[in-house]
Amino acid sequence: MSPLSALILQASGLHRSTAVNALHHLGYSYLAEVASNALALDRLRSVGGVHLLLCDVRIDPVPRLDFLQTVARERLAHGVVVSGEMAPGTWSALAHLLQLQGMKVFWLGNEPATLERLRTLLADFEPQAPQQAIPWRDQGSIDVGDIGQALERGELRAALQSKVTVATGQVYGFEVLARWHREDGQVLLPDRFLPALRRDGLLDALLFELMGQAHDALRAHGRTDLELSLNLEAEQIAQADFAACIGRELQRRQINPRNVTFELTETSPLHAPSLSLENVLRLRLLGCGLAIDDFGCGHSSLQRLVELPFTELKLDRSFLANLDMGDPRRLAVLTNALALGRELGLRVVAEGVESASQHRQLQSLGCEAAQGYLFGKPVAVSELSGLLRGAPMRLPRAEVITLKADSVVRLAD
Repeated sequence: MSPLSALILQASGLHRSTAVNALHHLGYSYLAEVASNALALDRLRSVGGVHLLLCDVRIDPVPRLDFLQTVARERLAHGVVVSGEMAPGTWSALAHLLQLQGMKVFWLGNEPATLERLRTLLADFEPQAPQQAIPWRDQGSIDVGDIGQALERGELRAALQSKVTVATGQVYGFEVLARWHREDGQVLLPDRFLPALRRDGLLDALLFELMGQAHDALRAHGRTDLELSLNLEAEQIAQADFAACIGRELQRRQINPRNVTFELTETSPLHAPSLSLENVLRLRLLGCGLAIDDFGCGHSSLQRLVELPFTELKLDRSFLANLDMGDPRRLAVLTNALALGRELGLRVVAEGVESASQHRQLQSLGCEAAQGYLFGKPVAVSELSGLLRGAPMRLPRAEVITLKADSVVRLAD
């Protein structure tokens, strides 16, 4: 990696000198100091950007906002440390705005940028070389007309992302995701091919294929005690025989329903509400878990929590976006969301954990479970061995006494 670079945009004085010395000690060998937005932009553009920007927002906050957006839009800095007081409630909005444009954002507040403070603030920051903005280019349309044949050829494959216990960091299960491994070597994410599967009525076929691949991989490693989480679309649970089909598939593959959780995104409107409710009720009585996914990013979270028999609440990654930056509002919302989950008897899973400081904060708040890049990115089932090193054996759970596909079943206590 190229030598670390930083630009300091703040009025001259003792605080700026303190910041310069601290950044030198942290390995930033190229440093520039400026006092105006115009000079800062000229310098950033002339050198092609820097790894880190230190910006004081106390002076002319509106022009400074315009400056920061320009930096983010033109990719002139990978991360920014914001210093200075802001109007109540505006810090969170600023951080989210810049993060949406690809910047890592840290809040220094009114504290001087001392070596100790910056070292703590940037402990999990992995500087990447800034990139000048590149005009969007059409990468070529993907032919998804043969998606059914791709499914038959086994090109749609499961990818597993670890779900861990926050207190220990140990793996207790996996979310099962879909990847299309095309013959031309491209690996496509679901947003590129799910619309075609939905169009052709193949969502259930994909669900059963992923379920089988993931369970077979766990069985090959002798770890069928671990949980599997699979995503459902709203139209799937609006089918008259959906729960019965799930029951037959679990029976055919000899999968314990109590080790399967179905995730229903919070933002998906329910189709045929009464039929959907009946299906999820049957899934729960069958023994499967039910998670409300992306909780907090839609408009009907609380209503849906009341209406549907959820066992798990997955907090949207936005809850953690500024958690390690001392955002008091976000911390208050997160604390209360965790308390709500506990009061309802739900396992709460924090999504999008990317830093050790976020993990430590979740531990201090008593969050039960988490997933995110800190614990591992989604990997192919062929790479499962590495993930299982952090997965302790669980005590056997009570097995299902009887498994009937077309009726509600009774579970052992």
